[in-house]
Amino acid sequence: MASNQSPTQLLDPFNQNVTFRYPDGSAFDVPLEALDSFVTYNVHACINYGCQFGASLTLLVILVLLTHSDKRRSAVFILNAVALFLNSVRLLFQVIHFSTEFEKVYPFVSGDFSTVPWSAYAISIVAVIFTTLVVVCIEASLVIQVHVVCSTLRRRYRRPILGLSILVALVPIGFRCAWMVLNCEAIMSLSFVGDLWWVESATNICLTISICFFCVTFVTKLGFAIQQRHRLGVRNFGPMKVIFVMGCQTMIVPAIMSIIQYYVVVPELPSNVITLVVISLPLSSIWAGAAIENSRRSGSQSDYRRNLWKALAGGAESTLISTKDSPTSLSSITAAQTLCYPDHTTSKGSPTTRDTDAFYGISVEHDICIDRVQKKNSIV
Repeated sequence: MASNQSPTQLLDPFNQNVTFRYPDGSAFDVPLEALDSFVTYNVHACINYGCQFGASLTLLVILVLLTHSDKRRSAVFILNAVALFLNSVRLLFQVIHFSTEFEKVYPFVSGDFSTVPWSAYAISIVAVIFTTLVVVCIEASLVIQVHVVCSTLRRRYRRPILGLSILVALVPIGFRCAWMVLNCEAIMSLSFVGDLWWVESATNICLTISICFFCVTFVTKLGFAIQQRHRLGVRNFGPMKVIFVMGCQTMIVPAIMSIIQYYVVVPELPSNVITLVVISLPLSSIWAGAAIENSRRSGSQSDYRRNLWKALAGGAESTLISTKDSPTSLSSITAAQTLCYPDHTTSKGSPTTRDTDAFYGISVEHDICIDRVQKKNSIV
């Protein structure tokens, strides 16, 4: 009979229930898979928020250190720096949220949040509010940049573009404020906003459309300017091309991230869209500033080499020492040089003194080549 018995089936340890008890002693079972999903989600979300926090804080320090003091008073710099700071604070509060009582195992599986202190509620609400402030800074910075780029257009084109830009910026801000209010109410009431997810989706869509609109506007304007510079023979990779490249990147990458979130389940993926835009805006200015400094440095080096060559070859201010037998002529490179400098005109009465009532003029000094030839006289 022992040979006819079926072997004992092994128990799957990863597919079992864990028993918890309420305060009154009643028990309830929770699948182990649900606990694994809870822990995995928290770890992935913390990694996501932590990477965004590090990138935002690092770029904020770089922006402050690399920006010249005379440019730190500009509105674009202030908005970009404030956006990076607010985004860092937002991400910090969102990371701290996962250490509060909301993310303990028992409140999650039982739905009993009576032991959660009010500080945990405040942390979650502050994170939501700072997200809205970051969106406001992003839209304001984009409006100002589009206005600056389109400042060379005619007034009849510039004003409609500015009005349309403000309208496009206000739409995502309005949706974001509405979602902020609904989210804060849901946090305070501990309710699930399943029927209102369309507000968050509309907020993300409006934000993505507004970013693409602004990027298309100044990328198109910069594209025409770059084309005109090519016609004039200016083909170097300057700051205008840097802003053009970063504008395309700011338009394409957030749009891809916004589309991916509807097909791929990644914890807190919509938060990456805001961080990407916040990082891309000041990064373009830093890159463009570096390109300007490189061009200036190369220009100063070429000027230094040119002045050094003048000193070695004998410029206009060089002392010409001639000998009796050899002519004192300049080389063909420096012979045609002309120096212009402002000077006072002298009065006719006293050639050694300057007339105080005389106007300022421009004196032109030419390099004159003089050949001295020794004349041979014969004695008769």
